Amino acid sequence: MAEEEITEGEDGEGVEQEEAPPYDAPDEELYCKEGAPEWVVTFGDMMSLLLTFFILLLSFANLEVIKYKILSGSIMQAFGVQEVTPVFTRPQGTKAIAKEFSMDFQPRDVLDGMKKAEEQQVARTPSGRVNIEVYEDYRGIVVSVGEDHMFEPGRADLRPAIWPFLDDVLQVARTNRAQIQVEAHTDGVPMRSARYPSNDHLSAARSVAVINYFLGVEAREAPEDRLPAHRLEAVPAGSTRPRALNLTDAGRRRNRRVELVFYRAPENYRRQ
Repeated sequence: MAEEEITEGEDGEGVEQEEAPPYDAPDEELYCKEGAPEWVVTFGDMMSLLLTFFILLLSFANLEVIKYKILSGSIMQAFGVQEVTPVFTRPQGTKAIAKEFSMDFQPRDVLDGMKKAEEQQVARTPSGRVNIEVYEDYRGIVVSVGEDHMFEPGRADLRPAIWPFLDDVLQVARTNRAQIQVEAHTDGVPMRSARYPSNDHLSAARSVAVINYFLGVEAREAPEDRLPAHRLEAVPAGSTRPRALNLTDAGRRRNRRVELVFYRAPENYRRQ
């Protein structure tokens, strides 16, 4: 048995010192790197790519809702759920028999179609300059046409040069169920004539003239291709909604316009 080592304390007395237990030091010092292992980064990248790939596949998939609801109903009955509330599913407009369901109001399609019609009108005009604006606001898709491009001053007879543009507008209108509001605007200068006693009378005549042109063109089309009359609205705005001050010729010219507003009709407006 090993002898215990004796040392002197502060008061001179001997103090027994216990022997430390034996310790086997490792041959090499263990070192642990900070952070995740390198393979984890590669594995995470691979999982992210796989997730992105399957999301892309899902976005291209055409989910058959009706079959899905039948399958889910069978599973619910198998687990004891006996009462299932029926849900109406609108058919997908992918075939000719479902044409009516693919003609809902699509603002982006109308906006693109109106811009294309504007470009075609520019190509028809010898000077290449037309007073037509196409934009979107809180009302819907708006096509603003200046008076000088549509009517003679103080008159409500459409210029023949605007007929092709209105035909293009009708062509776009047939591809959706948008409600079309024809707003005729005048400047703030009071007018009085035997035919139009005020600006309101003139704007009313102009909005009706545009609608009559639409209906006249549609009357020559096949019945299944005609635009329903209930989708057209005449709004004689007169001088109540100016876009600029009526103090200058340029401002009054901006205010004299016809706006075609395409918007989604309320449910009670829609008819078959």
